[in-house]
Amino acid sequence: MNNMSQYGYNFDESFVPGHDKIYNLLVELYGNPEFTKTKDTDTLSIYMTKTSCLLINECRYLIAGVPKDNNQVGKKLNLNQLEWTNFQTRLLKGRYDCSVCVNQPKSIHLPLELHTRTDKYTEYVNNEYLIKVSLLHNKTNNLYEHPNSGDLVAALEMYQTIISF
Repeated sequence: MNNMSQYGYNFDESFVPGHDKIYNLLVELYGNPEFTKTKDTDTLSIYMTKTSCLLINECRYLIAGVPKDNNQVGKKLNLNQLEWTNFQTRLLKGRYDCSVCVNQPKSIHLPLELHTRTDKYTEYVNNEYLIKVSLLHNKTNNLYEHPNSGDLVAALEMYQTIISF
């Protein structure tokens, strides 16, 4: 039997230092906005905040998917309270009943390198922060809609972005 406790405390195996870095970076970048729980799926609870509306029927949203929790729809939590497994910036049609935040992202440079191209998205990685950043394609069958490298803040500002671990 392997008893690691003789060498000190056992750490939660899901703890990854890069995850804390990206959580803290996004809290700093967006000023720790308030999110509202909008729904549950089979495995996730979805929290959203609205940043700005461009047209009557389209708004920009920050979306955090967390492991399904017991909070009621409508529960409000700040970004630093959400241990999300995916974070999205999206331009969505329709209106969602959620918090509103003032979006003034700070200038933080976090380089992204090309990982994968598909007909639906281009995926980038940052090995320091241990993240994958997917940019959804707006155009059909345009494999090269996005460049070979980029920056996290620029990707987030496109509002067709999904960050995952």
